Amino acid sequence: MSKAALVLVSHGKMAEETLKSAQMIVGNIDRAYTVSMDASGGLAGLNEKLKEVIGKIGDNGNIIVMVDLIGGTPSNSAAAELFGNDRIRLISGFNLGMVLEFATASIEDADELKNHLLEVGMSGIKDVFEEMTNIMKK
Repeated sequence: MSKAALVLVSHGKMAEETLKSAQMIVGNIDRAYTVSMDASGGLAGLNEKLKEVIGKIGDNGNIIVMVDLIGGTPSNSAAAELFGNDRIRLISGFNLGMVLEFATASIEDADELKNHLLEVGMSGIKDVFEEMTNIMKK
């Protein structure tokens, strides 16, 4: 079994820039793709780009799709286009830490990787001053 592919989907350039930032830190990330919705392409353009990327990945393993915002057009499009495909896991909300973890984790099972990425995303959001205060109290 090979590691899942990653597809980041967002409004504007968030997906592309998050992937670029991650690659600046860890180098090239194999099997990572982006789909960006822009004002000129709208929903139809987004759907076409998403189908193209999924087609490019082909039948080669599982796919983790991370969308920027639940309920937004990219999320709704991905859910509608990909629902029922047992190779795909869909996560709403992503951040740089999650993409870095995808790149560096050695987890091959798609469900385990999805759950790990969810945990990383949720645990990575902190009140920095509170964290610093807690550390200084020790």
